Amino acid sequence: MADCQYVDADKKGSRFYRESPAKLEAAISTLNGHNLDFTFHLGDFIDRDFRSFDTLNPIAAKLKSPLYHALGNHDFEVEESKKQEVLKKLGLKKSYYSFRRRGYRFLIIDTTEVSTYRHPKGSEEQASAVTELERLRKAGVAGSKPWNGRPSETQLTWLESELAAASDGQETVLLFGHHPILPDESHAIWNSSSVDAIFQKHTCAKLYINGHNHAGYHLDSKGLHYLTLDGMVETENTNAFAVADLYSNRLEITGFGRQESHVLKFR
Repeated sequence: MADCQYVDADKKGSRFYRESPAKLEAAISTLNGHNLDFTFHLGDFIDRDFRSFDTLNPIAAKLKSPLYHALGNHDFEVEESKKQEVLKKLGLKKSYYSFRRRGYRFLIIDTTEVSTYRHPKGSEEQASAVTELERLRKAGVAGSKPWNGRPSETQLTWLESELAAASDGQETVLLFGHHPILPDESHAIWNSSSVDAIFQKHTCAKLYINGHNHAGYHLDSKGLHYLTLDGMVETENTNAFAVADLYSNRLEITGFGRQESHVLKFR
């Protein structure tokens, strides 16, 4: 699932915010009918307002499988004093992390770490991100938008070490986050080429799945799959989520509602 994006507010364009809790409830009802090892929500659990978490968390608690969150830009559209509490509200101890199951390694990256919205206004981190965004805009970087961001250098070092360890252990790696890495357009992270280069260098990495661009997208880049899920918040009555079956050589995704189905064969 991606972009549930709830807030108690009137619709805006094609985003029907008040319908999101019912969609999440329906999705979880369907997901609970499958024998799932775990579930992901790939960012923008809320649209804004810290209280929105209190509406969604009791619904999410009905999941029979463990729920892993990736952080999205809208998750930080809360009161300045509450920004530091977002991770705890989503049950996260760290903003990027990994876990291993039966020869597979799952990496959840944080594409909001360096951004203009993640840290309180007036902080050193926020001021630095504002300066960086302006520099990227002047350089014509496609993803240089205030709703995007990027992993920090520290996180990229962690990512390299995780992928290297997976290669040594002959593990298959699946990666998840909120913002697209590719295609390099207005929804992509600020340093898309750098992160793509890391993924491409380690052939244990088979795919990256994200949200953020509610229209969805699939790109096969030299055998590495980039899949953007459809946003749940879009449209009044049609849901968007999926169930995935993982095999040694592929991931089979069965879409529900607006979400398309895919068979992603591993390089």
